Amino acid sequence: MDLGLHGRVALVTGAGGGIGQATARSLAGEGVAVVAADIRAEFADATARMVRDMGGEALALPVDVTDEASVRDAVATAEGWRGLIDIVVNAAGIYRVGPFAEVTFASWDLVHDINLRGTFAVCQAVLPGMISRHRGSIVNLASISGRTKATLAAPSYVASKAGVIGLTMSLAMQSAPHGVRVNAVAPGPTETEMILGLEPEMVESLVRTIPIGRLATTDEVASAIVFLVSDRSGSTTGETLNINGGAFMI
Repeated sequence: MDLGLHGRVALVTGAGGGIGQATARSLAGEGVAVVAADIRAEFADATARMVRDMGGEALALPVDVTDEASVRDAVATAEGWRGLIDIVVNAAGIYRVGPFAEVTFASWDLVHDINLRGTFAVCQAVLPGMISRHRGSIVNLASISGRTKATLAAPSYVASKAGVIGLTMSLAMQSAPHGVRVNAVAPGPTETEMILGLEPEMVESLVRTIPIGRLATTDEVASAIVFLVSDRSGSTTGETLNINGGAFMI
């Protein structure tokens, strides 16, 4: 199915691995020129090489989403590369586990600075260009933990991802009259380094909560993101798409 994305330009944060990297590859497969942004410059470079090896166009950029200047500079560089950005995928994030009593103010701030404030910073930097052209699509990475009870996730992580969902709806409402759509995906446990790096018994406990009996793959999440940024979902905005193997149903 042709999603009509050929020739567009996408900025993907957290593109150095996991869902961000899978999304960069999937977008490139649809003919999208990809800006692979990650705080780890060498990981961004690796993703850009993957895209180029596929025959696609890619630019690697180091970016710290907690630093407004870093975000602004990255967006300016990306726009100078192939013109204004058509697509943004905010996949940069960190995961934390643990009970409420173990959450410190420092850890709370770190998680929110990356997961929520970082998403806001990128959206703030790219929206003016999208609004000026009356075209654009943003997908933010939320989580099942932001929608329902969390099995392992720390309250700081849960609150940050619930905030991403609220931010998504607010931006969608305000951007819709300008031809810009903003959606989110809320993956359940997925085969990323964040999840696979947990203790094996933790991973097993997560799998037991999933009716289909396995973790999602990063490619499965990426496929949903690519659909949401395409014109095939042109009437969808402010939505949070659950991708969790049935662990949370509404």
